[in-house]
Amino acid sequence: MSLRALGAPRPVDVDAGPGGTPRAVVLRGRRRAVAAVRDEWLVQDRWWTDRPVERHYFELVLDPGRVAVVFRDIRAGAWFAHP
Repeated sequence: MSLRALGAPRPVDVDAGPGGTPRAVVLRGRRRAVAAVRDEWLVQDRWWTDRPVERHYFELVLDPGRVAVVFRDIRAGAWFAHP
């Protein structure tokens, strides 16, 4: 059995456009097109530590209407989804 924190973000595959905005997201093995971006924001925190956080968040409406929150870890260049 493996343990993980509740609500911990999971790695996700994102097809982003030239400006970095997601066009499609692969969730549970299925590619979902992005119908709309409802919101986006930047988080820059812990800049005073050895492990600063820089994330670009997107709240997406995916076809067929599911809402998902994904972010790009700017330092690592990796994408994650919140459950």
